[in-house]
Amino acid sequence: MRKYYKILTLICLTISFSSCKKDFLEESSQDLVRPTTTTALNQLLSGEGYALSAESTLNDYLDLLTDDIQSDFNPNSVIVAGLNKYAPVYTWQRNMIDKLIDVAPTYSNTWYNYYARIKGCNVILDYVDQVDGPQTEKDNIRGQALALRSYYYLVLVNLFGKPYVGTAVHPETDLGVPLILTADVSDTPVARSTVKEVYAQIEKDLLTSIPLLDANGNGNHVYKFNGTAAKFLLSRVYLYMGNWDASIKYADAVILRKPALQQYNSITTPLFPISYGVSSPEVIWGYGSSTELTGMPFGLAVGVPAKAAFSISDNFLSTFETGDLRPTYSFKTTAYLTTVIVGYKSGSAKYSTANPTISNGKAFRTAEAYLNRAEAYIQKAIGGDASGVTKALADINLLRSNRIKTANYSPITITEPEALFTYYKAERRRELCMEDHRWFDLRRWGMPEMSHTIQLVAGSPQTVTLSENDSRYTLDVPTEALRRNPNLIQNP
Repeated sequence: MRKYYKILTLICLTISFSSCKKDFLEESSQDLVRPTTTTALNQLLSGEGYALSAESTLNDYLDLLTDDIQSDFNPNSVIVAGLNKYAPVYTWQRNMIDKLIDVAPTYSNTWYNYYARIKGCNVILDYVDQVDGPQTEKDNIRGQALALRSYYYLVLVNLFGKPYVGTAVHPETDLGVPLILTADVSDTPVARSTVKEVYAQIEKDLLTSIPLLDANGNGNHVYKFNGTAAKFLLSRVYLYMGNWDASIKYADAVILRKPALQQYNSITTPLFPISYGVSSPEVIWGYGSSTELTGMPFGLAVGVPAKAAFSISDNFLSTFETGDLRPTYSFKTTAYLTTVIVGYKSGSAKYSTANPTISNGKAFRTAEAYLNRAEAYIQKAIGGDASGVTKALADINLLRSNRIKTANYSPITITEPEALFTYYKAERRRELCMEDHRWFDLRRWGMPEMSHTIQLVAGSPQTVTLSENDSRYTLDVPTEALRRNPNLIQNP
């Protein structure tokens, strides 16, 4: 199990930091290099904690699990190969990750990839008090590592554990993921913590990080966590937990600090990069590699996107109302061989590859803070707080007024809480599509029935259905992880 739960006393390997000045690092053996300053530790966090480069892609398949995507058959051999590569995911096969690992082990081993980043954060936390440097820098680094670790655990527990709330879920006993909170070398296999225990650790880490980052991280780059980003994430965490008041509290804090939304009516180019952290007024934290969104870097031939076999679903596209500008600015045009997949049919995402300066692929955006708050208000209204409807409508209509053509815009006036919740879910889907939300939202909203049709051989389409509350809404732990750690239990 060493690959998953063991890290060298430091993962600041000589190869990784061969360019560091010697006074930053101290050699502790022939094989290990130990950071001795906050400068070196900060560099270590950037390289081993954050994931911005194409080589640090954590997963490349999450949207294929959802109803936002459809498959498109083309007899071209590369398209067929792409269909076969992602078919296990698209058809919700229990061993989908094992099959992806067989094809692309670097980018598809989700379990290992996230734990590798968690290990990087743990090294930082283990050593931050042992290096030289100002206390303010140490506290800033500590806050970033805690917040970043909490983000990775939130993704992991929502992939491999059941939802915190919903039908037939029991967070006190449902298995989540192992909590690895130190980089100490150990051969002791670590068992899976419960969903509730994982969420408790996430909450603890974020509550600890926020004052550290508020006091010391205001100058952090948009690609680094600051206090606002940590509060943003905590608002999402509490939303997933069904703690409406706490979600509202932290969404309020985010909006107070960063209230701006991009007015789509003022955009003059279809290449507006909504997720680009440098230019978008909405981006709170930019993360991930921009190449994740194209589906191209992990294709099966040079210059040919394996994901060209998939596109945004027609059913989803039909939910955008007349005058909604998001289909224009949320997706890009992609050419494949002689076939042009126009506009929103690209199966791509929130920016254009025409802009080579964009480095992040996804982002925490102010728009989600408004949506998180609106959902919490709606849930409070369903629970009997009549004021929740008015407050939720204000947030939803503010967002829509920045997304719909002025000539077509009119505010929605739904007053029945359940009907408003139905509308809200569709609006959240439209706004946050292709940003790793839909799968997690479907899980916490009751795991509805969903079908995918795929054609691997011309003339032989097959439809696979994920039934309501299907156990496959929780992914299997990869076989390699189970083999290396006998204390891991597979999902039923």
